[in-house]
Amino acid sequence: MTLQSLLYRLVAFGGYGMALILLAGRAFQWNETRRSFYLGGRGIALWPSVGTFGATWMSAASLLGYTVLLYQEGYAAFTGSVIGWMLGLPLLPLAVIRLRKSRALSLPQWLEERYSDDRLRSLSALCLLVVYTVYLIIQFRAFGAIVGSMLDIEGFMASILVYLFVLYTTFGGLPSVVRSDGLNLMVIVASVTVAAWSITSQTGGFPSIHERLLDLRPELLQPWPKEGILASMAMALGWGLGVAANPQYCIRIISCKDRWTAWLTLAITSLTVSWIYICLTALGLGTKTLHPFVTGGSQEILFSRLMEAGLSPLPLALLMVGVLAAAVSTANSQLLLAACSFCYDLQGEGRIPSKDPLEEDGFLFKNRIAVAIIATVTLFLSYMPLPGILQLGRYSWSMVALCFLLPLYLPRTKGRGGLFGAMSTALIVYNLLVWFSGMSPETAMLPSLLIEGILWWILGARR
Repeated sequence: MTLQSLLYRLVAFGGYGMALILLAGRAFQWNETRRSFYLGGRGIALWPSVGTFGATWMSAASLLGYTVLLYQEGYAAFTGSVIGWMLGLPLLPLAVIRLRKSRALSLPQWLEERYSDDRLRSLSALCLLVVYTVYLIIQFRAFGAIVGSMLDIEGFMASILVYLFVLYTTFGGLPSVVRSDGLNLMVIVASVTVAAWSITSQTGGFPSIHERLLDLRPELLQPWPKEGILASMAMALGWGLGVAANPQYCIRIISCKDRWTAWLTLAITSLTVSWIYICLTALGLGTKTLHPFVTGGSQEILFSRLMEAGLSPLPLALLMVGVLAAAVSTANSQLLLAACSFCYDLQGEGRIPSKDPLEEDGFLFKNRIAVAIIATVTLFLSYMPLPGILQLGRYSWSMVALCFLLPLYLPRTKGRGGLFGAMSTALIVYNLLVWFSGMSPETAMLPSLLIEGILWWILGARR
């Protein structure tokens, strides 16, 4: 690494860190309640909502994992992942209508209130605690690889450094997360735009990239993987259904100040996210034409090597900060929801808000302790020999879909019983298929979801 490159990285990392600390610090409140801590008092305005929705959408799996998969598999990666992620968007406006009528502070609480079964709240909260712990591993893996590469330090030390950022931005609750996410989304958009411009300037744009790929690896231009169209569509459907039922996005819908703000947030975010994916597509395919034989032991390492080979020092420093911003924005959101699931939904004594400010402060202090514990456990789990980041993401969002998709989007079924038995059975079947039959997560999700729907209809009809 040259001195100039190191200087750019230090300035970029230091500037981002200082801005993050200042923005998040201004969101801390003296008179907090769980309503303000979890939902920002349900008063988040349009542009802050767009910032937090978009930044939460762009996780390390999106930026790092998709770019690497595109480099390795070509447009099959776009068909299986990006189309899947975007498939969930058209359903979310329907969720606005249903969720905005509720006064719940969490999605598990919404389940309990809508279907009059407190077991649903406990089961879904436990699943979310597992899912977000698993998905947080993705963010910490990206932390170690990107920050370690930026500052030329050992990966674990780099993860600890950014781990402190995540804790700080999460301790202030959703108001702190929203403020930091506004910065994160701007950093992400700017960094991928500059990086894509740099790569396309070297390659001559998309037409030249396609021409070079046609000579180099024509199979990369095919929209379907070698496993066939069904495997690709199953993967896309798995991602899409997980997105549509994702509590991260549902909480952002609930926290908006009104219904119109929620709808406009979805519309503007879809355009922003589409632009980011276009830039990442140029980045992944462009680096393939410039440096077709780069290898790495993991997706994180391969991404760092690719970008170091293809980008000059300034765009490279900006892109690394962009990936860091994506990881931070997703990690603090997931930590907040995991702490909510544990402290608010799973512990019965914390479910009723206290009118005593001291008791409420004590409850929120427990949430911050839970955030620290979950983050610390996840940090150490991220260094265990676990599957790749996209595999972990596919498992996580399939679990989310099994918990929330049918209750959120099926026609009105208030009062109908049987959902707990159907959901429990579907989750058991799904995990058996994934861990014991070797079926891919998104493929296993489809029959499990079908079983859940059939059982719910049968059990509910008997009551």
